[in-house]
Amino acid sequence: MDTDRAILGALHLFSPSLPIGAFAFSQGLEAAIESGHVAGAVALETWCDNVLRDSLQTLDCHYLRKAYQAETNDAWAVVNEQILASRETAELLSEDLLLGSSLKKWAENLEIDTPNVVENSVVALYGWLARKLEVPEEWAVTAFLWSWLENQITVAAKAVPLGQNVLQKVLMSLKPRILECLTQSRLTKFDTAFSTAPNLAILSAQHETQYSRLFRS
Repeated sequence: MDTDRAILGALHLFSPSLPIGAFAFSQGLEAAIESGHVAGAVALETWCDNVLRDSLQTLDCHYLRKAYQAETNDAWAVVNEQILASRETAELLSEDLLLGSSLKKWAENLEIDTPNVVENSVVALYGWLARKLEVPEEWAVTAFLWSWLENQITVAAKAVPLGQNVLQKVLMSLKPRILECLTQSRLTKFDTAFSTAPNLAILSAQHETQYSRLFRS
């Protein structure tokens, strides 16, 4: 029963349908599509693979783990501050804060205690809530990565567009990368975290002034 409860907790917390507004953000993908970097299934798979490996694995997963392991509110607040400071563009920071604010409201509506800080990173708050809901750390990281990938596929369905069968093949092909990111993220030293995806930052900055767009980032 404990395992079943943890599975349900992970599915609930990291569901793309959680009412925090994640569907409104592309996390740089729309700018990549607009610029021509992503125009088909192969390019989409390459984009997602690179962001998973070069940004989420070494940055977001690192801080999600640190937030999960934080023993006190003060320790968690330090992690929260660090990940917000790591956001390279105004859009990526705004996305993190807006989703964090919505996730905090969701938790409070369910009477789940959250740290008392003014600005919440959604990644750090995911780590805190996963521990509160007794979701194992490894499951939380896996579910976070899968949720991110599902959102990218949803963005591509709207903005490229690509057929559902093609998109499902992209999802299938990237499952091994998610498992690899899960394993490698355990090896990131707890005093270092980094993103080596400069093109993501450049495209995110360009997206701020994109003439017409569907997504907020």
